[in-house]
Formats: sequence, C-alpha cells, structure tokens
Amino acid sequence: METADGEVPLRQLPRSSNNLHAPEYSRHDSSAESDPRHDEELPSYTQVRSTGQILGRGHSTLLHRSAWVFAFTIIYVVLVVYAWAMTAVLSTRPFKDKSWAYSFGTSRSSYYYRYNEADFDQERNIYRSVRTIHTFIQLVTLPWISTVCASAAVIYAQNQKDPMGLRLRQVTTLADRRWMDFSFYPALIYKWRQYGSKLLATAIFICVFGLITFPIQSVFLSSQSVKVRTLPQEIATIYDFSPNSGYSSSSYDTGKDVLKVRNALNKANVDFYQPNLWSNNSGVQFLTLNDLSSQTYYSQVPSGFNTGLLRQFAPRVNSTATYEIVRASDFPVDCSSRPGAFYAEYSSSYPQYVNSTSSYSWGVTACMPGNMTRSPWQLARKARNRQDFSEVLYLNMTQEDYRTRDHQTLFQITVNTTAGFFELPNYMNKGVPGPLLDQDPAELCDQHCPSQFNTYYSGYRRDGITVEGALKAGSLGPISTDNKGPLLSAALASFGPGSFIDSFIATAATVKADDKVTDEVSSSLGKVCAANTPLTNLMGSSSLECVSVVIDSYGDYYYPVGSYIAQWINYFQDNAEPVQKAFTSAAFLANQEFLSSQRGRFSVAQDLGADMDLPSISPVGIIVVSILMALYLLPLLALSLYAGFSYRWTERLDSFVMLRFGAFVGDKFFPLLIGRESDKVPELDEMSGVIRDVATYSGDEVIKIGRLGFGEGSRLREGHRYECFQGNDEPLNHYESRRMQRVIHRRA
Repeated sequence: METADGEVPLRQLPRSSNNLHAPEYSRHDSSAESDPRHDEELPSYTQVRSTGQILGRGHSTLLHRSAWVFAFTIIYVVLVVYAWAMTAVLSTRPFKDKSWAYSFGTSRSSYYYRYNEADFDQERNIYRSVRTIHTFIQLVTLPWISTVCASAAVIYAQNQKDPMGLRLRQVTTLADRRWMDFSFYPALIYKWRQYGSKLLATAIFICVFGLITFPIQSVFLSSQSVKVRTLPQEIATIYDFSPNSGYSSSSYDTGKDVLKVRNALNKANVDFYQPNLWSNNSGVQFLTLNDLSSQTYYSQVPSGFNTGLLRQFAPRVNSTATYEIVRASDFPVDCSSRPGAFYAEYSSSYPQYVNSTSSYSWGVTACMPGNMTRSPWQLARKARNRQDFSEVLYLNMTQEDYRTRDHQTLFQITVNTTAGFFELPNYMNKGVPGPLLDQDPAELCDQHCPSQFNTYYSGYRRDGITVEGALKAGSLGPISTDNKGPLLSAALASFGPGSFIDSFIATAATVKADDKVTDEVSSSLGKVCAANTPLTNLMGSSSLECVSVVIDSYGDYYYPVGSYIAQWINYFQDNAEPVQKAFTSAAFLANQEFLSSQRGRFSVAQDLGADMDLPSISPVGIIVVSILMALYLLPLLALSLYAGFSYRWTERLDSFVMLRFGAFVGDKFFPLLIGRESDKVPELDEMSGVIRDVATYSGDEVIKIGRLGFGEGSRLREGHRYECFQGNDEPLNHYESRRMQRVIHRRA
C-alpha cells in the first residue's frame, strides 16, 4: 500500500520465493498433489544471490524485445523485392531508356544526332547480382520463414487472453515447427481443434506460398541472349526515286545509260551469282539470273543485308517479261513516224555462192510505239509510293534464202515493272524482308526508325561517249530520254545506234578495207572474238556469244560477216521460248544500271547490336509471381513485426524451452515412459500452454518479482521483473534503484 506521497511502506522484503506455487489444472482441481513441486524446495537458481545483489531479490530480469527478427526480415524482403523488380524491369527495358533497341520517337530524327555508343555495364552488373541473390533467396526462404514463425510463437503463447486459450499440445506443435512437416497436414484436417491454432494456420499459409512461389517463378522465368544497341553505322546512300534537285544532265551524258546497259548485257552470265537479287521467299540467297521470276526483285542493298536493331527501308524493282508471236497485222503501222516512238530497221543481203547471183537476205525491225521520250518512272513528290508501268517492244525478224524464201517471226514483248520500297531484314521481323509497300515508308516508320532522308547525296559522272552506226531507217529520239524504262534501255542497247546489229558489218568492212590488214592478220582475226551478239548469252546459247570480223570463203561457199547476223536471227526464230527469259534478265540488268548510277539521297544504317544475357518473362508471369510473393511476404513481414516489437520471456520455442516445461510440470504428468503416439496422452489437451505470471503477491513488495508458469495468473507485462537463471540476471535499472534507495532510507 503506497502512502499519499507515492512511497511504498517499508516492510520486510521477502526472504525467499517459497510462497509461490505452480498453477493447478482442472483435472486435479484443488488437490494438493496437483502442484508438481508441492512441498519441494525451489531450485537453487531461485535462492542463490549474485554478487552485489540486494538482499531478498534473487536472480531476476526484465522482459525484452527481439527486434533482430524484424530487421533480418526487412533485409530478406528487400532482397526478394529487389531481385524480382530488377528481373521484371530488365526483361522489358534498360534503366536509361524505354527499350533495349532504339526509340526515336515520333519525330524520327536522325540517329547520329541523338545517340552515342550505348553502355549497359550497369544492367549487366545488376543482372549478375540478381542471379546471385535469387540463388541465396531460394536457399534461405523456408528456413527463415520457420525462424520468424518460431519467434512469433513465443509471443503468441504468452499473450493469450484466456488461460486455456492455448493448450500444451498446441504449444508443443508450434515448438516442433510442424508447419514444416507436410506429412502432418492431412492429420490437421481431422484434428484441427486438437492441434491447430491461428499462428499455426498463419505459419502454414506463409510456408506453403513461400515454397511454391519460386518453382512457379522458374516456370515463367527464363534466360535469354538478346541483342542490345551499340553504335549505329551509316552503311550506304542509295537512290529513292525522288527527283535530284539542282541536277541536270549534261549533253555529254546523252546515251551513256544505253552504253552502260549494253556493257552489262555483254558481260552477263545466267549462271553468275547476283548479289543484289532478292527473293520473296525468306532465306533464299545466292540467286542467279536463272532464278528470275515474279517473286524476285532488284535492290541496291545486297541480298540478305540485315539492319539489326534498326528498321530501315530500301527501294526495290521487279521487271518481268512475257512474249507472244503475233501476226503481221498486229505489228504497229508507221512506227517510225509516231511521235516519241523508238524505231530501228536493219537489213542486208549477200551472195549465196562465189560469183553467184543467188543471195541471202535478213532484216530486223524494232518498234516501241508509245511516246518513249517521257519517262515511265514517277519521280514527283509521291515518288516513294508504289508504282507500276508496262512497256511493249515489237520485233520483226526475217530471213530469206532459196529454201525458206521468207522466214518471218514477229514478237510482241511486254515488260511489266513494279517498283517501291520494302523493309530490310532486321531483328524485329526475324530477318525476313518485308513485302512491297504501297506507300512512302516514312508514313509507316515507328520509334525503331531513324530518318533515312539525306540531303547530302553522292553520285558520279562519266565523260560522254558518242554512238555511231548506219541504220536503214530509224526514229531515235528516245535515246536522249532521261530515266528510261528497263525495256527501252534494253531495246536501245540491243537494237539502237552502236548495237551489234548496227555496227558489226561496218566494223568488219573497215577492217577488211584496211591496207595494213594482211592475209595473215585477217586469218588471225578469224579466231578472235570481235563482238558479242546481244541477248543470246541470256537465252542460254554459248555458240553465238562471240563472232569474228573475218570474211571467209571455202570453195564455192561464201561466208560474209552478214551470215553471223543471220545465224543470230535464226536462233531467235528457232528458240522463241527463251526470249522471255532473256528480256527479263535484260530488264533486271537495266534496272540495276539505272538505280546504281543515280545520285543517292536515301541513307541505310545498321546496328547489329551486342549480345547480352537478360531475364525473359511474360506480363502474365510478372502478375502471377508478384501475387504469389505478396501472399507470403506481407504476412511474413507482419509476423516479424509482431515478433520483433513484443516483449518476450524467451527467444523462441526450442528444446531448452521444452526442457523447462517438463521440469515445471514434473514427472507426475509426463514421466519418462515410452510414448510412441502422443495423441493418446490426454494431459496435453487438458493442460494450459499459455505462459503466465503465476506468482502470488502480498501487496507490500517494493519490487515485484514474478514467476513463470502455465494457466491461471496474470499476463506478462513490460517493465516487470521475473525470476531467471543466474547468467541472465539483470541489475536494477535507474528507476528501480531509486525506488530501492528510498525504501532503505525509510528503514534507516
């Protein structure tokens, strides 16, 4: 009883604790034998005084928190969340940008104004740390969950409101950490009231979700090697069908394009690899002119070129030839007089025998009746849109001799040309070239596209080369046409001024008339290739690819140079089917010469990227794993907070605690006997497992020292002292010392 001034009356301090008794249980109600320690002396630890102890206090200590559980749980949760967050982020993007590839935004500004060489060392180091942390987490998850639950079990067992709110069997179940015993789960279904508790249910919930989270995570999560951007490089500048502003062709350039096409036709071989020949069939490369079809096309960019992490577009042209054998009535009338038409007519005759009046004759007429002075190419503002056009060439080839009299074949050759842009192979389209686009690629470009328009374009110019020849009749205005169509270019190269049929006879006659050409030299010329016959090399013939300028006569037979042209005509007449293949190849070569000789204004860039190992997980996987983690991390965090900031009488329910429980209860209830089945020991269900202060107080104690026990009693309180082992004895704190001094002073 305190006085009015708050002091405790001076009374005799308790000399011992023998007046404190253990709780009595319902089964043994008031029986004296219910106290297992009845009439026994207290253990020595309650009587021995440590040095410096105040008389009568015994060994005692205050209750303390154990915040280390919460601190280490915070560290564990931070590691789990960090590893998972970094995994989710790295699977989609780097820290510095929105994408591992490029993101040029809607402005599509040129890449070299926005990016330097990319550095992803930070991401590499983080991913390395994530893998290490992930391995560590998988190892410690279940042990740490068990540690937190065991620590919380101490608080749970001492904070029950009802003395019988937790029975001894339930406490031993928590002490055995049976939330980790999966074989125990089925028994809980039928014996939950006997074994179960809220803490056990919470521990099982956390344990199960902590156990399944990471295996499920491994189902969704994988490792991938991806290409990340480095430093883009501009590879080339190419023509894009737009007009070259400020450029006008010189008079010296007139006809140069025809000469280039003619040179290409002469050099062509159907079996040679064409590096700029593409196919719609993905993965097909190393094509030759034999592979030309409606599924192939020409592009200035080499076949199979991959732009890597960038989306880039390039122009493409496909020209496909078809032919028909037509009647004379279908041949254009007055082609030579039609405005802008291309018309060329050649003919010759020569004697059949030496000193004979009989003769052979041949003739070739080429006609393109449309206005060929106007380019079929659309080079205006919308030149990058898809464009389609057709060209038609008529050929009249005749031979006349004493046998065939009049052998005439009339061809109508049509070349259909389609031009536009396509997307070059890249990582986004899995290395497959895109289809022909109907519109300007700038309208389709997204954040992966740097601008390809380059105002600083390059080109080259050659000195002009004049062309000469003798024609019977001709309308040659189209030779000066800029940006000729592929068929017109091929027709002028094969049948126009300076072509084989135009110049070969004149060249042979000049050589023969030269006084310096001796018989010996003339004989040698018969073994020299002086000219290439046009198109035959593209039709598969090798016997007529080269002709000489020698004029031979053997006995009565006469073989002038005109006979070689006759053989060339005869080959066309006898092999009409390869004509289609020849003109398709000629159009391809003409397109190649046309585009490669134009001034470039369209840049093509490339970035093949660098290999980098990254996590890979789908959005669904991120959601599922995040939910699973939350289901066990949040309860674990809450349980650790509960365990870490509550005052406790021991660290955890372990074997030493069970040893003290047994010592307290004594061998009267739990003697050392065989007990294979604890289910058949009813005392475990009848005895309380709630830790209480079971000491009785007279009311005049200066410092109350409680005693731990089961069942009836008061709840353990913060700031209250309880008996302890000698090694755990705690000196009086400042408040207790002052209070004790006041008592001693009063006594004095």
